[in-house]
Amino acid sequence: MYWAGLLLCVLLGGEIGAIVAGIAADDVGTTVTLTVVGANLVPWTALGAIALLVAGSRRRAAAGTEPPRLEPAMARIEASRATGEGPDIPLRLDLTVAPTGGRAYRADATVVVNLMDLDDFRVGRTVVVEHDPARPWDVRVRRRPGAEFAGRVALTKIDTAPPESRQSAPRVSAAAGGRGARAARFGLMATGVGALLSLVPFHGLY
Repeated sequence: MYWAGLLLCVLLGGEIGAIVAGIAADDVGTTVTLTVVGANLVPWTALGAIALLVAGSRRRAAAGTEPPRLEPAMARIEASRATGEGPDIPLRLDLTVAPTGGRAYRADATVVVNLMDLDDFRVGRTVVVEHDPARPWDVRVRRRPGAEFAGRVALTKIDTAPPESRQSAPRVSAAAGGRGARAARFGLMATGVGALLSLVPFHGLY
């Protein structure tokens, strides 16, 4: 997709060059033909090029991202807030996550629980979660942790981690921003190359 987007940028440059050549041409028929054809093609080519460049950049970013490496951990519920209604209630949890062999930290997580199980998610309860050590803000609550964790949930006591230990997902990815800027820069360069190449066949018209 990415390379197809760059090729469309070259074609876009060629269409823009054709418009310029048509405007500069002495022959009225040539001027009308090149200007009308180029003006009708440019918007569609530009939309296609942008769509392919964006999709290609996202695919490259996704390919370069490692899949999450989730590990089980125990967590204490510091706050629980319902964000919806119904028999299955979405909860927003403020957790103290206590990784095995690591320092406890605060993180947010969401979970959907049945009304009958709501008591298991009240403040002070211990729950089993999965977290990614490389992305500590990625915490997922296990609704049914299994028999192997039943005893640990009942016996584990977790001290509340300080608020300054909270882990949050970054708002803006610098890497993604860099890839987007690079794609835009290459797209402009490809458009310029296409425009210059397109003017060569018409150099005798003006």
